Parts: sequence; structure tokens; C-alpha cells
Amino acid sequence: MTTPDEARRALEAIYARVEARAADISGSHDWWPCRRGCDHCCRHLAAPLPITQLEWRYLEEGLQQLPPGTLAEIRERVDALSRQEARPYTCPLLDRKTGACGVYAHRPLSCRSYGFAATRDGGLFCHFILDLVGKHGDADIVWANQDALEDAVARLGGPTRPLFEWFAELKRREP
Repeated sequence: MTTPDEARRALEAIYARVEARAADISGSHDWWPCRRGCDHCCRHLAAPLPITQLEWRYLEEGLQQLPPGTLAEIRERVDALSRQEARPYTCPLLDRKTGACGVYAHRPLSCRSYGFAATRDGGLFCHFILDLVGKHGDADIVWANQDALEDAVARLGGPTRPLFEWFAELKRREP
């Protein structure tokens, strides 16, 4: 059985592998759109972020480092997200003025791998990347396997739930 510390180290190792793959792809392709300043995926989510219990604990550490006003604003956005019926969804962790993630160092796998991983059926999802790959080709790109990454994190992390459900649980625990 995996201890919480072992699971945490394994999650961080997965995150590090994704970060290395992303750095390799974006660093060797000056046309690559995924870099600071591109927040298209954060503003056009198909669904509220699904994250595992382990990822939530990791993300919660980042949330605890935020100024109280920023955290309150994120909570308001999460509450609105839980009631939103139509997509696209905008990530409640996104600083909408700067286009930067408020908890970048603690962001979940889906945020780290989007744009740098393909599904087993070859899905890339981002229309910017699809267009650019169509123009430039991807013969020299080694995509991460999104399905395998998600499976590995799921094995480590307990149940997967939408972000707003984790926030609701956090609210219930507070005095």
C-alpha cells in the first residue's frame, strides 16, 4: 500500500515528467502557442476541472498561500461555476486580468498536460495546436500520453471529482 508521502512524491514525479515534455516541445518550436500569455484553454474549458483527491490536497496548498481577498474571489467563481449550465467554462483559478494561473505551481495534471499530450485516439483538443501542427507538422514532437498520465494519477489519488465539489467540502470543514 502506498503511503501519503509516497503518493505525493509519485504525483510530483508525474508532474515533473509532464513539465519536462512541455519544455522540450515548446522550447524546440518557436511557433508553439502554449506559453505565458496564452490562456485560451483556461477560458474555454469543456467541463469544470476534474481532479483527484491527491491533486486537490496539492492544489489546496497553493490556495492556502493566496491572499485572503484573492481566495475569496476564487471561491465566488467556484460557486458560480457550480451553477453554470452551459459551456465553455472559465477556470476559477485564472487571474482574468493577467491571464496567469493563480496557483500555477500547484495546478493539476489536466492543466499541465493540455497542449502537450494526446489521447490514445490521437486527440489534441486545442484548435490552435491543431492548426499549427497542420501547418508545421509534428513528426519531431513526442507527445505525452494523456490517457496513461490520467490513469497513473487516478491510481495514486483517490476519487476524481469536479473542482467545485472539492471546494464545497472545504467550505463544510471550515468553522
